Amino acid sequence: WPTNRHFPKLITHIEFLLYNTFFLTPVFLFSVQINVSSAVLKAAAHHFGSQCDKANKEFMLCRWEEKDPRKCLNEGRKVNECALNFFRQIKGNCAESFTDYWTCLDYSNLAELRQCRKQQKEFDNCVLEKLGWERPGLGDLSKVTKVATSRPLPENPYHSRPRPEPNPVIDGKLEPAKYGSRLFFWNW
Repeated sequence: WPTNRHFPKLITHIEFLLYNTFFLTPVFLFSVQINVSSAVLKAAAHHFGSQCDKANKEFMLCRWEEKDPRKCLNEGRKVNECALNFFRQIKGNCAESFTDYWTCLDYSNLAELRQCRKQQKEFDNCVLEKLGWERPGLGDLSKVTKVATSRPLPENPYHSRPRPEPNPVIDGKLEPAKYGSRLFFWNW
């Protein structure tokens, strides 16, 4: 494994296993990780889902079709870049209201959104004014959508077995075995 002077320290355990297992280069695997808590992710979830919808759906389509995480590293990198840009925009424009919102979620029991509606409203207003992002309605992000992608369809997207060859045609007459069935004692 390369030393830290060549590669940053932000390589995760999964990337280390991928590198050791499949001999992928660490430069290809390297990406800056988003180091935030669950409260931050929960507070940003609705806006993140609407802003990075295409990248997320493209990645999930790739994972479903390919059934191999190595083939979806580029799509995963696009999701990570979108998330980094999203949090940079939030930090640059609405850091104070966002911090109030996720701190309320962090300190509330079970991180319930209903206990932080005041902070949520302030954050949503800030995002709407400064970035022009409207909070998606209830159920908007979970609707089934078709994803238009430039990635080619895999050869076998359902990973099904090939159809078996038909039984060969037998010439002549088939006769029963000379001494009967060999499964004489098992007559079920």
